Amino acid sequence: MVGDTEQAEDGPKPGDEDALAALRWHWGEAYAITAEGGLWRAMRRDGLGGWIEAGSPDGLGAAISADYAVKAVPRDAGAGR
Repeated sequence: MVGDTEQAEDGPKPGDEDALAALRWHWGEAYAITAEGGLWRAMRRDGLGGWIEAGSPDGLGAAISADYAVKAVPRDAGAGR
């Protein structure tokens, strides 16, 4: 599943650290979340599917929500990883 990648730009934007921390707080047990060069990415911790990508933290949050609505990630999926 791929989100809104057209907004991706090089370099950090103001607030990226706070937005990344917020996404990880909400979704970090179920998804590994990264942000580099304006590309926001998440991968399910249960190993299903591939990378979910977006050009903004809001876009990634929406894409994660949609992915989770289709098939929830067990919250213990990341144990030991």
